Amino acid sequence: MTEIHYGVVRVAGRWRLIGQGLNLDSYDSRKAATRAALRLTSFATGLGVPVDLHMQDENGGLRRKRLRTDGLA
Repeated sequence: MTEIHYGVVRVAGRWRLIGQGLNLDSYDSRKAATRAALRLTSFATGLGVPVDLHMQDENGGLRRKRLRTDGLA
């Protein structure tokens, strides 16, 4: 089954939304980048495709969140 992985990571002082073969806009805050990532993932989850969202915290650690395909995180 297809699944999609996106990441919200800090690069050179800016927060970026990344995925396989893609590097999208940068944001001033992690919160803004996370909101953008959730908007993007809603398209896939709405079609029933599972999404893993990898989010970097302020200390550089990564955590993964599996987004449900029924629209509930």
